[in-house]
Amino acid sequence: MKITFDKSAEKSNDVEHAVTEFLNRVETLEKEEDLPVRIFQDGVKKSYYIRCAISGKTMANAISLDARIDPESGETFRGNREIMETHNTFRRMKLDAENGREFNDIIVEYITSYLPEKPLKVWGGQHRARAIIDAYFQKKVSRYHGFRVYFCLSKEQRIELAMISNINIGVSNDLFDRQLEETYLGPHLRNWCVSVKLLKPGEDFPDIGTHAERITTQLARSFIVNFFKGKEIGSQLSSVELDRNVYEPYLCQSGISLDPEYLKLVEKMGKDLWTDPGLNVAALAFAQLHKAQYDAIRKSNMNYRIYRMKAMVPSVLTAWSFVAGLLQSHPERLAVHLTVPEPPKGAPDPLNAAEMAQFRYYQDAETYRGLGTRSIMKDRQRMAQVFLARSIDPQATLDKKLLNQAVNQCTALKFFRRGYTNV
Repeated sequence: MKITFDKSAEKSNDVEHAVTEFLNRVETLEKEEDLPVRIFQDGVKKSYYIRCAISGKTMANAISLDARIDPESGETFRGNREIMETHNTFRRMKLDAENGREFNDIIVEYITSYLPEKPLKVWGGQHRARAIIDAYFQKKVSRYHGFRVYFCLSKEQRIELAMISNINIGVSNDLFDRQLEETYLGPHLRNWCVSVKLLKPGEDFPDIGTHAERITTQLARSFIVNFFKGKEIGSQLSSVELDRNVYEPYLCQSGISLDPEYLKLVEKMGKDLWTDPGLNVAALAFAQLHKAQYDAIRKSNMNYRIYRMKAMVPSVLTAWSFVAGLLQSHPERLAVHLTVPEPPKGAPDPLNAAEMAQFRYYQDAETYRGLGTRSIMKDRQRMAQVFLARSIDPQATLDKKLLNQAVNQCTALKFFRRGYTNV
């Protein structure tokens, strides 16, 4: 069969060889009908691909839904989303596939360096592909479906392909974060989270953080950045000055680009970042706090996700990490901060999530959702003051009195920081 390059595609012997290998190995309608195949090249990232039709029967034996962003890593962590099997849209796809519907624009990469028995790795159309495969295995339905097959991709081309292939079906920022991290910085952040027990061995960051009960890429980055931001500030303050400042924990940005503060830190510290003893001790302590909170709520009569995951609320996590860094130069208070506080009287959990949810300062609007429930700067500032206040006394608990004192202190400091002004 005839293989030609499109007029907008630069000729490449490697790509032509890969396309020939693919056509020899995978049955397509073009091969069966001896139709010409044209090689196209993307105008932005210069990725090469062809358009073709593949049957459900062939797909069932050639497709892998576990595509890897870095094929050379030897790890099997996913580069795309989990299949949402209970979602109504997917159920409709399955029904359509069983009734013989033909799907188009399924985006795959032809690559044999891993899972060579399944050379087509899906980047776009995971749910459609799964529906087609299930229809074949369960109902023996096999129709031709439209594909774009990519060849000889670099890591940068692969990450962009993963993003643009899914953007039309609402891919979460959590998935973009995970893909960018793996592509540009490698598995270091994930491996670090496993080492400090923020992830379980073999576990990956979630692709939809609100559906999972584990730390996200954004939160892991934020923990690290805040520790070092706090550490830098704390080294310049005396013990007397510690409680006289309003602190502003940082929340890393999430989405289609790497957070600049996180990237700057990674580039500055290199491999030393992942072995910093102060950071690792703090992260292990935070993991213990999260586990204690999670287990306490799960066993209580108010077993709600928002309470179980209280430590992973952005304002709570960023503030706790910032204070852990801030107190690196103040070891006595650091030792208190790194312990899990006893639950206040009448509360089952160390973070007193129910009391925080009901908390409202007299200046707060009626719509205020409670302390440590949102990611906005005001909540981050308040939570930093809460954890700082708790570090004064080893016996202190996060009871209503301490919460009120901390927020009063934060509010007063912000007021006086403005100086004499009518604003």
